[in-house]
Amino acid sequence: MTIVEIMAVVGVIILLVGILLPALNVASGNARWAKSQNSLRQIYQLMREYTTDNREIIVPAAFDYRESGYMGKVRSSQPPGSIPNLSTALGQQVNYGTWTDILHTYGKFSTPLISDTSAAGANSWNYQYDSPDRVFYENEDGGYDSIFRSAVQMSRTPGGTEATPYGTGAQTGETSHPGYFAANLLFDARPGSENLYGEWRTSAEVRRPANTMYLVDSRYGETIEPTAEGFGSPMDPDPAQVFSGQVDFRYPGETTLMLFLDGHIGTETEWELFSDLREIRNIQVDSLN
Repeated sequence: MTIVEIMAVVGVIILLVGILLPALNVASGNARWAKSQNSLRQIYQLMREYTTDNREIIVPAAFDYRESGYMGKVRSSQPPGSIPNLSTALGQQVNYGTWTDILHTYGKFSTPLISDTSAAGANSWNYQYDSPDRVFYENEDGGYDSIFRSAVQMSRTPGGTEATPYGTGAQTGETSHPGYFAANLLFDARPGSENLYGEWRTSAEVRRPANTMYLVDSRYGETIEPTAEGFGSPMDPDPAQVFSGQVDFRYPGETTLMLFLDGHIGTETEWELFSDLREIRNIQVDSLN
């Protein structure tokens, strides 16, 4: 084979690689998108079981049982006397947490190993009643697969103090971690929440479950405010209402997934105005009406 023939073969190989690699990347992205959808379906099944077992109460997006007469198991101290490893004051509180902790405990998932921690003098923390968090993912070997996280890593983070609701948003180093699903704080059960419908929501209050959004991909953490600041309004004519938002458009085509209260999953591209969600896309995030 002459040099010219060898160069021709190499050129063909390079051309084929250039054609195949984008196709493989698309296929891989679609597979992770499908896996994330499957996780959301499993979450919905757990939510329905929880609602059936708890007088039709919808799983709270966030809770605060610290002043309760019955503290319960969710995000309780395991082993006794230990504290969670998160870096903020709220993150280190027991009986303060989110929907992920409720469903992780309710579903009786196999308990991940006690985490290591670099914090001087800190106790180990067992995730039996606490959904694995940033500290866990920093110390595990990459083999743990949770339905409460996306199959796609976060595209970017706000570089905050800790994931919501424990801090101002996910830390910079979390871009290598599985992405967050955030619950709509329209379903906030914490005392003092700004909900207009009381602290606990029941399925009877949701008039349009097929349009009412419960979960969305997030760059910030496990909860999201049902506002323009939370969901974004990048093209708002009012400069005071221009927000990039906390939603993570991490899937092929710059899309995000949404779980609705009838169990279906929507794939959405970015919207220009917060009001577009209700007025154009018929998606309810800030009201049950």
